[in-house]
Amino acid sequence: MISLNSKELEKFYSNKLYFSYSGINKLLYSPRLYYKHYILNEKEDGTDTHLVAGRAAHCLLLEPDAFDDLFTMMPGKIPTESNKVIIDYIFINNYLPIKNDSLTLEDFSEDILNQLLTNNLYQNLTDDKKDKSITGDSKRLEKILTDNNKEYFNFLKTKETKTVIDLAVKDKAQETVDSIKANKTISALMCLDHDNSGNVTVYNELALLSDWDEYPFGFKGIIDNIVVDENIKTIFINDLKLTSKLIQDFPNSVSKFRYDIQSTIYRGLAYDKFIAHRDDAKEWKIVFTFIVADKYNQIYPFQVSEITADEWQFEFYSIVKQLEYHYNTKDYTLPYELAVGNIKL
Repeated sequence: MISLNSKELEKFYSNKLYFSYSGINKLLYSPRLYYKHYILNEKEDGTDTHLVAGRAAHCLLLEPDAFDDLFTMMPGKIPTESNKVIIDYIFINNYLPIKNDSLTLEDFSEDILNQLLTNNLYQNLTDDKKDKSITGDSKRLEKILTDNNKEYFNFLKTKETKTVIDLAVKDKAQETVDSIKANKTISALMCLDHDNSGNVTVYNELALLSDWDEYPFGFKGIIDNIVVDENIKTIFINDLKLTSKLIQDFPNSVSKFRYDIQSTIYRGLAYDKFIAHRDDAKEWKIVFTFIVADKYNQIYPFQVSEITADEWQFEFYSIVKQLEYHYNTKDYTLPYELAVGNIKL
């Protein structure tokens, strides 16, 4: 039940809101999920290996000096994806509220069984017909309470705010980074290792905010790589994407994950930061490129044409209308078209 008078909602609206691409995507997908994540602060950010490897690659390429501050290496091996989901949940939702260092993974056996049921994991295991002491639950717990999983749980207790990775994940991320650096076209596009000379300035992981005067909210984003070239009056925005799919399938991902919204927001942020104040603003242009690496480290720069960028900009105004509706009405129960009764069968 969504309450319009909750303390969480009051706190959420006490400061000006800046929408991020991920926040907009979540709101369009499910306003209730957005409400839970951003207003109730009940976050369920993905921790699967592919996403972690992607963040590691971003860091190794764009902020290598910050790697040790953001990541910690586990001596052993990260659990399998399905087991990791269970252990991460137990750690965040059952261990952290108590934070008793003496507790082990076994102490949360009942909670583990509940999560295995919720995730429909190992539910095909049944009581042993010969040995009545071996139950389906004991078999399920045996799948989770391995030495490797216990080591991972204990390691989580010491990691503080860092993300845990193992050597295999780091090696995979480094392999991707090496492939990008070895690509002369992309390396030149991103101005990797550039010393900010010759009227060309490079920014990595640049956090930007932008206000829209006609709306009560603004927009924000952390842009992977921006190259400001004063010589040709051009700003290059390069967004690194690591995909588990094949490189040729990326165009389909653009519509699926609404990367058009991300591109439009980032272009607006860059314009406000670097161009809007200039006397010759009309002479400047912005070139946006998705630099994509697939699971085989095939790399390709998908540049967004000016025509497509203009189309995305036009479509973005309809998105802003939806954001305005949810923000002003504080209605996070249904997606916009359903909330305003526009859908009929």
